[in-house]
Amino acid sequence: MASQVVPLQSQEIEYLQTEMNQSSMSREIVPKSGHSSHQKRGTVQLFNEKDEQVNSIVDLTIIMIGIMSGSFTFGYAITYLTLSFDTVFDHIELKGTINEEQGLFSAILPIGCIVGAVSSHFLMQVLTRNQTLIIADICGMLSILSLVPIREMILAFRFMYGVCNGISCIVMPIYIKELCPQKYYERFSVMAGFLIGIGVLTAYIMALGYLNPDLRGPNTYWWQLMFALPPVVFFFRQLIVTVIYQMDSPISLLEKGLQLQAKNVVERLYTKSSVEQAFLKAQLRVQYNEEHKEGLIKIFSKKHCTTVSIGCVLMFIYTWCGIFAVFSYSSQFFASMGNNDLTLNTIFSLVLGISQQLPAYVSKFFYSKWGKRSLLIFGLIFIICCQIIVIGLSYTENEAAVIIRFVVLCLFAFVYALTISPICWSMTPEINSSEGTYFCIISVFVWQLFMLYVFPFMLEGMSMTGSFILFTILTFLCLIFSYFFVKETKGLNHREIDILYGKGE
Repeated sequence: MASQVVPLQSQEIEYLQTEMNQSSMSREIVPKSGHSSHQKRGTVQLFNEKDEQVNSIVDLTIIMIGIMSGSFTFGYAITYLTLSFDTVFDHIELKGTINEEQGLFSAILPIGCIVGAVSSHFLMQVLTRNQTLIIADICGMLSILSLVPIREMILAFRFMYGVCNGISCIVMPIYIKELCPQKYYERFSVMAGFLIGIGVLTAYIMALGYLNPDLRGPNTYWWQLMFALPPVVFFFRQLIVTVIYQMDSPISLLEKGLQLQAKNVVERLYTKSSVEQAFLKAQLRVQYNEEHKEGLIKIFSKKHCTTVSIGCVLMFIYTWCGIFAVFSYSSQFFASMGNNDLTLNTIFSLVLGISQQLPAYVSKFFYSKWGKRSLLIFGLIFIICCQIIVIGLSYTENEAAVIIRFVVLCLFAFVYALTISPICWSMTPEINSSEGTYFCIISVFVWQLFMLYVFPFMLEGMSMTGSFILFTILTFLCLIFSYFFVKETKGLNHREIDILYGKGE
C-alpha cells in the first residue's frame, strides 16, 4: 500500500510540445516574454524554453504535501475501522450479525467514494480544482460527527468521509499535475505514495492503544480519537492550501476565464524570470484541452477500449489479489492465525504495515532499472507464488507454519507495494485519457465495495484457504491478460504511448 498512488498524470495536459488543431492555430504566438510558440505539423512548440524556477522549494513542498494529504487519509481509511470494530460495536446497538454489521460498516465507505468520484466530474465542470477540493474537505470535516456513538450517525458520516475520498482521488492528481512544475513532478508523485503508506501505518500505530484494557470496551474514548484524525487533516489541508497560500490550478482558473487570478497564482509560485513562460504554457494547455476534449461515451470506442480495459483490470487485481482484504480486515484475519490473541494480532498488523511501507524507500532504484510492464509481470508471478505458499500452509496451525505464513504475507505486502500498487495507479492514467482514467478510478471503488462487503462472509464460509484459492485464480487470470495486452512504456512520452496502443499517428 505504501506506493499506492492516486493517478498523477493526465494525457491532455502532459505535452509540453502541445498538439494543436491546424485550423485554430494559423499564426505564430509571441508573448511579451520573448518566448515563441510555432506551429509545425499541427504542433505548438516553445522555443528557447528554460526550466522554470520557483520562489521557494520549501513553500512548494508544503503546498504539494497539503494537496496530497488526501493520500494520507485514503491510506488511513483502509485500516482504521477494522482495528476498532470490537470497541465501536461495544458502544452501539447492532441490528444484525457481527459479519453483517462489519460488512455494512466497511462497505459504506466505498459507496461514499463512488458517489464522490461520480459527483467530482460535474463539480469540476463549474468549479476550479481548489474549489472542488474545498467541497471534498467540507464533507471530510463533517465526518467528525461519526464520533457520536449512534449506529446511524457513524454510518452516515463514514459515508461522508467516503464522499470526500472519492472527490479527492479524482481532483488531487489533476490539481498536482496542473500546478507542480515539471522538473519537480516525479519527486512529488513518489511522495504521494509515501503518504498513503504513512496513513496505513499510522492507523496500525494508533491501534497499539487497544493493547491497554482501559482503552477498549464500552467505557473508552480511544476509538473516537482514531475517528477524529481524518477531519483534522482535512481542516489543515484547507488552512495550508486555501488560507495561507491561496493556491489553485492556473489551468482551471483560465478555463473559467479568471486570467488575473491565474496569473497571481503563477507569480506566487515562480520567480519573475519564469512567470511569463509558465503562464504561456498554462494558456497553451487550456487551448489544447479545449480542442481535444472527449466525452465519457468516447472511452467505449474502439480507440480507447484496450487501454480502458487494461486500467479496469489493473484496478481489479489491485483490490482482488488478496492483500487489500488482509489490510482491510487485518484484525479478523490475524485472529484466526493467532488464536484470538490481541497482543499477537496487533503485532502482526503493525509488522505488516511496516512491510508495505518499506518499498517507498527503494522504489526509485527499481523503477530506474526496470520498466513498468516488467515489474508488473514480476509482481504478479511473485504474488502467485506467495498465495500458493499461504494456501499450502493454511492446512496446518502449528506454530512454525503460522510464523512462515506470516513472513510470506509480509513478503507479499512488500512486493505488492513495490509493483502492483504503484503500477496500477500510475499506468492507468499514463495510457488513458482523463475520461478513461476517471472511469477506471470509479471502477476501483466498485471493486473495493464488493470486496469489503463479501470478505467477512468469504472468511467465514470458505476460510483463509478457500479465499486465497480464489485470489490465486484471479491473479493468474490477470497475469495472462497483462502478458498479452500490457505494453512497455518505459522511456516513452504520451504521444508515443498513444501510438503504441493504436490511439495516435
